[in-house]
Amino acid sequence: MRFALGILVVFSVAVREFLGQETIAVTTTIGEVIGKAEIVSSFEKTGKLHKFLGIPFAEPPVGDLRFKKPVPKLSLTTTLDAFAYNNACVQAYQFPNVSYAEDCLYLNIYAPERKNETDKLSVMIWIYGGGFHFGDSNMYLADYLSIHGDVIVVTFNYRVSVFGFLSTGDSASPGNYGLWDQQLAIKWVHDNIAAFGGDTEKVTIFGESAGSASVIYQGLYTGNKNLFQRILAESGSIMVWWASTDEGLRYAKTVGMVANCEMESTHALVLCLRNLPADILLNIISSIPESDDFASFPFRPTFDDDFITFDPKKVFYSNNFHSRDVVQFFSDFDFLTGVNILEGVEGLTPMFGVTDYINFAPNRTEFERKLVPLLIKEGYGEDAPTVLSKLISTEYTNWTDPNSLDNVRDEYLRMHGDFQFNADMYKTLDTHSDQSSTKNTYMYMLDIEPETRAAIEQVPWIKKAAHGEELPLVFGYRFSFGEHLLSPKDWEIKLSTKVMTLWANFAKTGNPNYPDDLGINWSQYTSDDQFYLHMTRNMTSENVRQRWNIGAANFWLDIVPSIAQMKTCETNYPGGINSAESPSPCVMFSLLSVCLYTALATLF
Repeated sequence: MRFALGILVVFSVAVREFLGQETIAVTTTIGEVIGKAEIVSSFEKTGKLHKFLGIPFAEPPVGDLRFKKPVPKLSLTTTLDAFAYNNACVQAYQFPNVSYAEDCLYLNIYAPERKNETDKLSVMIWIYGGGFHFGDSNMYLADYLSIHGDVIVVTFNYRVSVFGFLSTGDSASPGNYGLWDQQLAIKWVHDNIAAFGGDTEKVTIFGESAGSASVIYQGLYTGNKNLFQRILAESGSIMVWWASTDEGLRYAKTVGMVANCEMESTHALVLCLRNLPADILLNIISSIPESDDFASFPFRPTFDDDFITFDPKKVFYSNNFHSRDVVQFFSDFDFLTGVNILEGVEGLTPMFGVTDYINFAPNRTEFERKLVPLLIKEGYGEDAPTVLSKLISTEYTNWTDPNSLDNVRDEYLRMHGDFQFNADMYKTLDTHSDQSSTKNTYMYMLDIEPETRAAIEQVPWIKKAAHGEELPLVFGYRFSFGEHLLSPKDWEIKLSTKVMTLWANFAKTGNPNYPDDLGINWSQYTSDDQFYLHMTRNMTSENVRQRWNIGAANFWLDIVPSIAQMKTCETNYPGGINSAESPSPCVMFSLLSVCLYTALATLF
């Protein structure tokens, strides 16, 4: 019998034996699914875990379904043995021992065995990062988080790169297919998780980097009403350059030109690209040089007036009345977000002028004349006023020894961390806390020197927690790149148990301090007090602090935009800051605003 999504169905759970392995049968909206039961011992707790791997939540997005919204999975014709991970979504960079295909819309469920069948467990739905171009759910093994936190964890795949975000800016290919994949997976969980013991009134979506931006996008999409109650965003908002693009049509035409596709119309272009083999399409994208105005991460979320009905870069500004409804919707979720101390490692890429990050040691001249302008180009365009480069270079100079190569490198990382992650985090936090009268807002900052590292152990000069290095803590070091698992030190294990407890607490109650009290007393964030949890090796209530790095955040949120808008002034009013003529009234007003703000910031 085929069940329609959203219609009440009667679920059943049965325990069976299959080749000596205890199995569990669950009836879902697509049919019967059989998982396996395993005894899992996390660092502190042992329990029986029901694992269901490789469950399809959508029809394969292939053929005519490429570059289209996902189609809900039809009823299964036979019972599904959900014993193994299924395909990851096709992408340019691939890990060994992982199967990649366009047929990739599958999810995995990790459900602790309940003491009582009437118990309902809180649910955490994970969305992976990867710049919207890479990533898969299978590398995040949720066994430990599920058992330690006594929560159901769901991971799933969504389309990335050209397959997930090709946009022509019109009906031919509106884009955002990866976001629609996420939304369909979330809805599938809402419609089915009760059968696995989940509580549909206690669902948290959480993610990292592009996954962090994704959970915020999902929190701004009003079509998600009643599907989840909490949002946990690790290292990423949606206002930064990498979280959206308005250049989708240009990127699509560039790919079409290299592919020799007919571009008389956008519909003809998309039809041609739809008919290309996936590997050929990926090879074309990889072969286009960045010098051809083809960005390192060209395919990203974009305004489609459907999923995204607002300008992502301006959505959290109070004077943006076009986004008031979605911001109010977002404020009705409990919200926890934070960053790592060294997020700026994301600036160690060729697009920002770094071709050898292991031996990266720029001098002050290279920093001022090459590295800062490249950042400004990506964030504010090629025609940004020259004074902006001077301003940023001055802000990110260690004046105790400005010519020290180590100091220049450290300031470069600090600059990129603030530019790409930290400032926009504060804007998101302030908006949520100011708009929410009944929901909770929390902030953290991870400040450790990891000894067990997943990706950057080969860079000896990177000591502190870099982008993504909270992930092993969140998943109990059950984190794999398709190869071996990690082997943490004792102090890392202890910290991981605390992080998993805090995350699970938040999923259960919206308050990371409860029900399992760690004695930390993590205070809520408000725009006035700006409390945050300074996450270190040994955490106590003294780790709850205020106003981390707030001066730099204000620099990027208030001063830099005031200077950047001078290019608009100069276009409308000749005699700009780069001109030999006297500055226009518009430019003078911008300069006056910056000077006044700087003076006030110095006083207070």
